[in-house]
Amino acid sequence: MKRVDDFRLQLGKHELVPIMIGGMGVDISTADLALEASRLGGVGHISDAMINTVTDRRYKTKYVKEKLAFYKSSVASEDKSLVKFDLATVEEATRLHVAGTMERKKGSGMIFVNCMEKLTMNAPKGNLASSYARCARCRH
Repeated sequence: MKRVDDFRLQLGKHELVPIMIGGMGVDISTADLALEASRLGGVGHISDAMINTVTDRRYKTKYVKEKLAFYKSSVASEDKSLVKFDLATVEEATRLHVAGTMERKKGSGMIFVNCMEKLTMNAPKGNLASSYARCARCRH
């Protein structure tokens, strides 16, 4: 009888159990689920979709509350030029989520980061570069 342990995936120099879990946005596939797949020798995915909301929930930050307060303060103003996407906040939230997950990683598997949200926001090039730089520093 064949078992999962009888099969392996080759990804570069890494040999992995053929288990791939996660990658769904808004923390549906949680870091804990991804970490378990990695612990078992497979691949777990985490997503950065709605990263500020996820980080607020997991790390008790206040990114969404601060953004809402800022937007409310500009509602009456006709000049919306100050209302911009805050890359520094996304960088910090991504660092917290990705680094926090990678620090907890055990086992021989891998953790992948799904960065698809970066392609749809109002600053896609800067946002993707920011996310990549933060994630690259977290590799284990």
